[in-house]
Amino acid sequence: VPQQIGARQVAFPFMNAVSLWLTASGAALVMISLVVGQFSTVFWTAYPPNSGLQFSPGVGVDYWIWAILVSSAGSLLTGINFLVTIVKRRAPGMRLMTMPLFTWSALFTNILIIFAYPALIVAAALLGLDRYLGMHFFTGGDGGRVKKYISLFWIWGHPHIHIMILPAFGHYSELRATIREV
Repeated sequence: VPQQIGARQVAFPFMNAVSLWLTASGAALVMISLVVGQFSTVFWTAYPPNSGLQFSPGVGVDYWIWAILVSSAGSLLTGINFLVTIVKRRAPGMRLMTMPLFTWSALFTNILIIFAYPALIVAAALLGLDRYLGMHFFTGGDGGRVKKYISLFWIWGHPHIHIMILPAFGHYSELRATIREV
């Protein structure tokens, strides 16, 4: 993206490095859970009460929660970094309407990341507080609501489908415009 808009680098290079290592650390936590402990058995959504200590007493869910927290923080930092880069670091004379299609798809993807990932971070943090400190944000019988977790999770989940597909659409559009059929 920086090369497409005429920038020498992203707006915040240190943040870029931190977000890369946070995302890699989240992936490493998932891999470590496969080797050291046990993998999370609550599927990819980790709906309570299945993710609570009563139904999942092992460390697999703990690894999952920490992996989600760490990698989501990295993704959020990346979204902020690329959004600022696209908006503030364009080459002189490059207006928004003259940007390539892939840069447009990256812009909208990063806007979606900035709005969607905080909900996932909050949901995972509250789920962790339920597990570690015995709080009752999502436990049904103690004043919490399972539907709150489901709502927070899908505030992230639905836009995430668009977060995954928009860069592919932009990439395809760039290739299609550049490479003509003979």
